[in-house]
Amino acid sequence: MIFSVLIVSALLCHDGCSTVSAYSFPPRDVPKRNEYSVNRRAALSQIALVSSTPCLLLPAYAAENILEARLQENSIDPPPYGMEATDTDIFYPSYFLGSWAAVSKTLDIQAPCGFQLFTGGKAGFDSAVKKEVIEGDVLRYKARFITQSRGDDASTSYIAADREFNAIQIAKAAMGGYSVVDVPIATPNRFSCVLGPQSDGSNLICVDIIAIARKSETLSDNKFACSEVVRQIISPATRSNPNNAPVSPLSVKEIETISVYSKTDDDKIQCRQRTATYLVPSQTDPIAFKKWQLSQGKSVDIRCYDVIYTRA
Repeated sequence: MIFSVLIVSALLCHDGCSTVSAYSFPPRDVPKRNEYSVNRRAALSQIALVSSTPCLLLPAYAAENILEARLQENSIDPPPYGMEATDTDIFYPSYFLGSWAAVSKTLDIQAPCGFQLFTGGKAGFDSAVKKEVIEGDVLRYKARFITQSRGDDASTSYIAADREFNAIQIAKAAMGGYSVVDVPIATPNRFSCVLGPQSDGSNLICVDIIAIARKSETLSDNKFACSEVVRQIISPATRSNPNNAPVSPLSVKEIETISVYSKTDDDKIQCRQRTATYLVPSQTDPIAFKKWQLSQGKSVDIRCYDVIYTRA
């Protein structure tokens, strides 16, 4: 589901994730939830609060592994893991197999490096917090996990997220039924799609998500943690024409998504999720390059989510 989370990110911000927690989160005094989908523009503005408080309340016991520790500590440092030869995909436990109804709720949005490093500034951040956190917007979508074969050996298989199906379902929930124009690539290491706006077919954007690091850990029979770090490239979608001049991307970022899943019974999985966004140096945009320098390699955008999966 990690690539699907990043599709939501692209849908929402043209720039730069969801879960019901096994731990307790800080209570919020919020009005009654408006259960309608977030749109692309609403999440364009999720940037910019300097916060010294952790994203999650830590439990009394220590984290059991690297991924859970990063999530609990709300680390803003770059991920310490990479991509091993065996990390060809996320291998989910067998209890994920099948179709699910997912409900995602944003718990917190933070800007560890300050307003100046965020698209949208404080106004954008305030808008995102109001809509996603205070008003309690939720995203409801279908999810599916399927059996995949390992290479040429058809007798060896594993459980994987159905990337194309999940991404399309999330896009429909966030932007409407005709939001996904094309999905030319859907592999573990690269996912590409063309998205359209809610109103008409103009201003199409191309979203490329390229995996650059991956890690998973089985914590117990009913608890599983996984993470992917990807480079997300959002560009104007142009017709294939060799005579067209090259088009610069609208946004290039690297995003770490950590998910810690807890199986509560055969028909329910709870997930704690966190995304951390890192800026990428630009050779063509001096402002983007300066922002990357100011970030000093730290995360500039952290978001925490609750997601619950109920078997469909």
